[in-house]
Amino acid sequence: MKGASFGDIPGVRMNEGKSETILQTSLETVREGVALMRLSGEIDLSSAAGVTDKFAECAGQGLTDMVVDATGVTFMDSTGLHALIEGKRLVHDDGIRIYLVPSPQVRRVLELVFPEPLFAARLDSVEEALAAVDGNSAVGA
Repeated sequence: MKGASFGDIPGVRMNEGKSETILQTSLETVREGVALMRLSGEIDLSSAAGVTDKFAECAGQGLTDMVVDATGVTFMDSTGLHALIEGKRLVHDDGIRIYLVPSPQVRRVLELVFPEPLFAARLDSVEEALAAVDGNSAVGA
């Protein structure tokens, strides 16, 4: 792809003439006490700190539940796994439950390393995760 320009494509940067996908993150309040973090791109050495930082933003905000939409994650290495674990620790210490919606790549890494779920749930869609949040809120879990 010599000569191709990726400057106008969100989530792609040039590194020594090679395109490389970067991580995009967003954080929004879905309703009182519930946040939605969206991750897309690659979680690796160059982007893992950004994931941990997003989790840190949630700590101390009075949240009860957090949905992590990682369906857009195309690659995750061991530093990405560490970022998820550290992020979980940060918010878990604050009493926040995490509902993870993984991409197939993230799910595979988690299932290889942690056969038992590391997060409150590994769900298939954001809608399913929000319904699980509502179910736990209804019973006071």
